[in-house]
Amino acid sequence: MSKPKAPKGPINPRVRANVYALAALYLVYLFYQIAKPYLTRDPYGPTAFQFALGAVVLGGGAAVLGFLAWRMFKVPLPEDPEEEGAASPEDPEEEEAALPEEAGEDEED
Repeated sequence: MSKPKAPKGPINPRVRANVYALAALYLVYLFYQIAKPYLTRDPYGPTAFQFALGAVVLGGGAAVLGFLAWRMFKVPLPEDPEEEGAASPEDPEEEEAALPEEAGEDEED
């Protein structure tokens, strides 16, 4: 039989923030691709309506994703209570009880 897998901990919120930031950067790049021929007065570039629509959709999406990424990045990281307890025991008696074989060797000397 296979062993049951341990439950996964919560995902680091900064990972999702980085994905959102990359998506916002990609939308800015797509908007630049629309704006470049319009701003250089290329005769085969987008019309004014296409440029405005691209500015609203791509620029607005990039702004929203950038704001969400910034908010997620500012969230404090979740603390793992298991790691804190293992790193510093609260009572010195617990620390002594954790190593009975060493305590037994000192008494025999």
